[in-house]
Amino acid sequence: MSNDNEHDDEEEQSFLQYVTSHLPIHWSDEQRDIYLQDVLLNWRKHREHSREEARLMEKYLNTIKDNFRPQSPELYDFNQWPIDEKLLATLKQDSLDSNIVKQIRTTGVYTFPLLPTAFCQRLVNELAYFEQWCVDNGLKLYRPNSMNKYGVILDHFGFEKCLTDLMTNIVQPLTQLFYKDITLPLDSHHGFVVEYAMDKDRKLDFHVDDSAVTLNACLGEEFTDGELYFGGVRCSSHVTTSAPKKEEEFFFEHQIGTACLHLGNHRHRALPITSGRRLNLILWCRSSSFDNDDHDECPAWCGTHLKEAENN
Repeated sequence: MSNDNEHDDEEEQSFLQYVTSHLPIHWSDEQRDIYLQDVLLNWRKHREHSREEARLMEKYLNTIKDNFRPQSPELYDFNQWPIDEKLLATLKQDSLDSNIVKQIRTTGVYTFPLLPTAFCQRLVNELAYFEQWCVDNGLKLYRPNSMNKYGVILDHFGFEKCLTDLMTNIVQPLTQLFYKDITLPLDSHHGFVVEYAMDKDRKLDFHVDDSAVTLNACLGEEFTDGELYFGGVRCSSHVTTSAPKKEEEFFFEHQIGTACLHLGNHRHRALPITSGRRLNLILWCRSSSFDNDDHDECPAWCGTHLKEAENN
């Protein structure tokens, strides 16, 4: 316990030093003390809230690990996934077959067949089985992210190694070929399934992903509309400030079993579905080396940077 207290004290001192260094120099000692006390109180509340969230997450994951038994265990083994044979064949070649892995215009978004429809339905059934298990056991599901209110995090109930293999064997070779600015290897991921339906989420607003590269595969089921709209690659400084150029805008129609691959910083949104239910497997693939690269200045891959270069 004493070690924890010492660590907390060190954290607080480091935090206070940072805050103090940014205070206005004309403030009186009284102003500084009142402000620092208020900031420190809120910081402690946030720290305790974060720790409580971590404790609840640990309990949630341990409950699943100790008690959940898959309906179809073979689905959790990547070696049992019937990845499209033509895709696997072209990945072994020196150059990819552009009839298999297709770039949409010159946008940097690629599409290719990934899984057969029947296997996609088996995955959908397994997700439904897990969700019902959570309901039966009084577990509140953790949703994929702050924007999607429906869906499940695959890493939470046994798919972590399977998705790591998917990233290593499919996503990374394609990233190496297409996205030269991404520093490899891809060494972590966040894997989940999102769900859109008329009585649930129908759309998703304009955003970028928390990833270096994203794999998006449609699993089903029957739906109309709900295309992905893409609006240009942007760095963190220009995600919300730079409007799409006409040549950057395009729409991607989902097909069951087909995947698209794009940079995490490629801005996109999901248009509303008008009927049915759509589920997509999303794999956010990350690179710690790329994340740690210096991106303070607008990088070469940013669409705004390219536009500025053209004007100079």
